[in-house]
Formats: sequence, C-alpha cells, structure tokens
Amino acid sequence: MPLYCSFLVFRPDEIDRVLSMCSGKGLNVSAITDPSTRYRFSGSGMCELSRASALELKLTGELGRLLVLEEDESTANNFIQLVCASNVVLEGFPDRGTPATSGIQLDDDLDERETLFENVFRSDGFFQRFIWRESLSSAVALAAHAWGEKRLIYAIHKLAQSYETESVTPHSMHPRKGQAFEKHSDEFSSHVGSSVSINLAYSAIEELGLTVQASSEKPRFLRGTKNDWNPEVLEPFLERLSKSNVEQDATIDWVTRGAATELQTFVGIGEVSEFSDGGRTRDRKVSLPYAIQFCEYLRNQLTAHSFNERTERLGPYEVYNCQNVARFLLLKRCEMFNEWTKDLKSRV
Repeated sequence: MPLYCSFLVFRPDEIDRVLSMCSGKGLNVSAITDPSTRYRFSGSGMCELSRASALELKLTGELGRLLVLEEDESTANNFIQLVCASNVVLEGFPDRGTPATSGIQLDDDLDERETLFENVFRSDGFFQRFIWRESLSSAVALAAHAWGEKRLIYAIHKLAQSYETESVTPHSMHPRKGQAFEKHSDEFSSHVGSSVSINLAYSAIEELGLTVQASSEKPRFLRGTKNDWNPEVLEPFLERLSKSNVEQDATIDWVTRGAATELQTFVGIGEVSEFSDGGRTRDRKVSLPYAIQFCEYLRNQLTAHSFNERTERLGPYEVYNCQNVARFLLLKRCEMFNEWTKDLKSRV
C-alpha cells in the first residue's frame, strides 16, 4: 500500500493521541518528523517560519510531526480533506492560510524521499502548505468520529463550505461588539453568497436528521395558534435531539443587532439574552425547534428558489445564525461541543 504524506503538522506531544484516534477508526497511519522544518515547538510555545528562505535561521525547539497515511489515494485524500473541513467547523471561520487538502505520495526509496523534501517541501509554494493549528488535533477527533458515517462527513463538508463561501469571525459576534457589520448589501453577488451559505448550513442540519418534520396533515403549530407546537411534531423531534446528544431543553442565542430593519424573527418567542440592551444588541435566547424552524424559513422562502425582495435583506447576521445552529448541532452530535484539546485524552 502506498504512503501518502499529509501537510498536517502536530506537536510532538500530541502525535501519539492523533495516531491512536485514527487507528481506532481502522486507518493505517504513522508519523514522520516534519520534513519542511517550518515549525519548532518548545515548552514556551511555537515558532513558525513564513517563507522557506528563512530556513537558514538557527531556531531552537523540537520539530513537529507529520501525519502519514498508508491507504489508497482516495481514502488518504478523503480523510485529509475531512480533517481540514473539521478544523474550519471547529474554528467557525475558514483557514486563511494555504493548506493542501490532499496528500503527496512518498517514494519507498529514502534517498528519493530526501530529494523530495529538499527540493519541493523546503521551497516556497509547497512550504506554505504545511500547517499547524492549535485546534488541529481536535479536528482529527471530529473527523475520526465522523469517519465511516457518510451523512456526518457530508454535514461537516457542507458546513465548512458554508463558512468558506461567506462568514464573519466568531468574536465579532460577541455582544459587546454590538452591530459590527452592515446588515444588508446592495450588491447582487452578496445576496447570492449569503443565500448559498444559508442553504449549505441548513443542508448540514438535514444531513444530521434534525429538521422539524411537519406537513399539511401534521402542521408544526396547533391549529388556531401562531407559535404553539403540535405535540405530534415536537415530541418526535425532541427524541431525535436526545439521540444526537443534544439536551431537549437546549437553547441558542439568535444574534440580532442594531435597529429593527432585518427580517423579524422570534417576536415574543424565547427570552431576551442576558447581554441584550434593547438597542445595539437585541439577541434572543430561543429553543432549538424555533431556531431550526427559522433556518428552514430562510432556506425555503428566501434562498433556495427564485429570489424576492426579502432576499435582499439577508446579510452576515442571518448567515451567522444559521451556521451557528448547524455548528452547535454537529458538534453536539459528535460529542465535540466545548471539548478542548486537553479533553481529548479521554478519547484514546
């Protein structure tokens, strides 16, 4: 079986855990010392070189370790791509570096390998493809959890692609930031980007099997009411939440900022977030059935079909909210919500 070298670099003290998580899913993996020598690790931190021309500098610290897969090319590339997509989901924002999302085959001849390392891996272009991220070992845990379950794999890729299409940094959504962005754009391309991101985020929820199942014969709300859930719809949904490791009473903050010029959501539903001030920050804490229902409304009525005048009112906040709902459900399903790198020790 050929060896495929990824461009994913890990700290020396975390590589054993990474290999164990991968082999636990039946993957044949090993590690080599990072041939790019781009990163150095020590007890006090990490040193990174941005260009290969800086390799002449004498840096201290231990070289990182590189993940290698002894699999067919398709399997190797699928897992590498899944790890990269998982890292985007964990960060809630696309990687602005230039990571390579496919492996490169290593020659059995060690001299040929060293020629590859010297002339390719340590030259600008390829050199910048090698990445280390603090969350990368957690990304391996998420990818390993999903490995073998196509719907989970597609959910991760869809949500990652949503972030790649359009997203804002998670910290810019902190309540103290208030309205950090214009809520709408006059640019047609922006309307398309927002719509595609919302469609992908909602489709990730569909892959998880966590949409609200209703019909004309079985409406989501009781007849004669506006927002009272039909028990025949709500109870099976709550059961599916529990099977996906999500608490039935879980809530999520739906971010609403600035003057009330956006599509009106959750009027009288849920509770005002503890950080809301009624002005710049009008976030509401709502239950997951309502949050998913509004994601579905945005997808069905504004983004999945021909656009209408309401589509032009979509912007970064609607995109973020849909992505945040999908991310919460996905990480809960994979037992990775609020899991830190140090918590991964219990997984191996």
